[in-house]
Amino acid sequence: MLFSMLLSMIAFSMGRAAKNNKAIKEMMAIRNLVFVIMTEDGKIGRRLIFKNGKFSSDKVLTDYNMALVWKDPSTAFKTMAFGGETGLQDAMNNWNLRLAGDPGFLNLFAVLLLVSLGKMKR
Repeated sequence: MLFSMLLSMIAFSMGRAAKNNKAIKEMMAIRNLVFVIMTEDGKIGRRLIFKNGKFSSDKVLTDYNMALVWKDPSTAFKTMAFGGETGLQDAMNNWNLRLAGDPGFLNLFAVLLLVSLGKMKR
């Protein structure tokens, strides 16, 4: 439940940033990309779509360029909400997180996410 709420909040924040933040709009216009954050069993997740400088989100978890695939929802929530600067790396080292698709897009996704959430300025 908490993980689903976190994913909804991320989608809302990215949508708001896509409308109001010029830097985010420019970054989204660079490429058409689809990112997914989901659990390993595929029951909980969110797809974040960046197409032609616009943002949208849905719950289709099969079509993506890159996906963050979490072992379980509680680990995902704890890491994403409270993991700090090394949370994702620790999760990958402990086999709680794996990347699916092209891992080369992780940096772009991380910057989009952090700027959208106000954790980083561009």
